[in-house]
Amino acid sequence: MMASPGMVSTVTTSPTTPSTGSEGRPDPLLAAVTAERKRKRKESNRLSAQRSRARKQRQLDDLMAQVAALRARNGAMDAAARDAARRCAAVRTENALLHARTMELSAHLQSLTDLIQCMEDASSMYQQQLPLVDDTIYNYYC
Repeated sequence: MMASPGMVSTVTTSPTTPSTGSEGRPDPLLAAVTAERKRKRKESNRLSAQRSRARKQRQLDDLMAQVAALRARNGAMDAAARDAARRCAAVRTENALLHARTMELSAHLQSLTDLIQCMEDASSMYQQQLPLVDDTIYNYYC
């Protein structure tokens, strides 16, 4: 509702609060209970914060240990990779040397095969050019 310009409205409130009694005086029992609740809440919050900090510290310690373990593992894997690369290079070098030796021996074998073929060809030409010695002539001289 709206008040008319000449009217004044008044609202009354109760002067009692949780820590005061019905006569407006502070209630000592209620104040003690409230103070005890406040103290317990502070203690609970303090312990909760302490547990939270301890939990975070454990998590941080666990993560730091994990980092150290992973770095060690990474170092070992890096060393193994370098060793494998070194051995691979040695095997490649040896393979190249063996391939060169194979080519050299193949060429030498081919030259020996050609020489044998040439000697066989020469021997067969020599046998074709010379008449065979007749056994009768041989027997005649013996």
